[in-house]
Amino acid sequence: MGLIDIERHPRGIVRVVMNHAEARNAMGEALRGELLPTFIDLLNAPDCRVIIIASGLKDFSVGGDLSRMDELSDPKAARARMAAAHRLARLLLTADKPMIAEFRGYAMGAGAGLALCCDTVVMGESAAMGFPFPKVGLVPDFGIASTLVRRIGEARTRQALLYARTYKAVDALAAGLADEVTADDALATRAMELAMELAELPSHALALTKHMLGHNADIEAALDLELTSQVACFTGEDFREGVAAFKEKRKPLFDGDVK
Repeated sequence: MGLIDIERHPRGIVRVVMNHAEARNAMGEALRGELLPTFIDLLNAPDCRVIIIASGLKDFSVGGDLSRMDELSDPKAARARMAAAHRLARLLLTADKPMIAEFRGYAMGAGAGLALCCDTVVMGESAAMGFPFPKVGLVPDFGIASTLVRRIGEARTRQALLYARTYKAVDALAAGLADEVTADDALATRAMELAMELAELPSHALALTKHMLGHNADIEAALDLELTSQVACFTGEDFREGVAAFKEKRKPLFDGDVK
């Protein structure tokens, strides 16, 4: 059984449901390995007009897979990991079809990044979106430094990322991280209603509108800087201490030795 389910609905609406229960939809190699070809196929399929990204679990995604991050002290491995993540992020950030993120529970780190790649973010009342990167000695990835500025502006982005903030649904809505908040049991229905609205509009005009808003040169520059910065963090002492503290459920003792 795969880690994602594909639901096809009328009018060209496709719902991609992540179900990697063992890892709580952590954005590791296994889940990314299924998401990337799935989105490539959907974005090239004439009968797909709108994509909804959702989770079949309690949470949307807990972010990076910390269980394997000990391997990333090697610069070559760290760079390969970032390049793989960027293939998915770049695909979603430059997609010409409307995309909706629908979730309850936690969307943390790269999971938040996945949601922020979408045009519309609909959160259930139980949802929360967080950016805990500094707590494990990392910088934001999955294009977050770019997508977050676009959504909430530079000043709020600084507060969110430097202080490793987590926003409950109502606060996410107020900050501009979410476009709508609804009851958990109405979440899928509301996301489908929005998808139906988009499916009734001309796909060519929507694609061109997304291209106008995309600022692809900015995205590429952001991803390049992110790769260099994150590799430096992966190979530093602060990251190793951050991961160890997370696993041992203690407060990290950072020494700033990031090389």
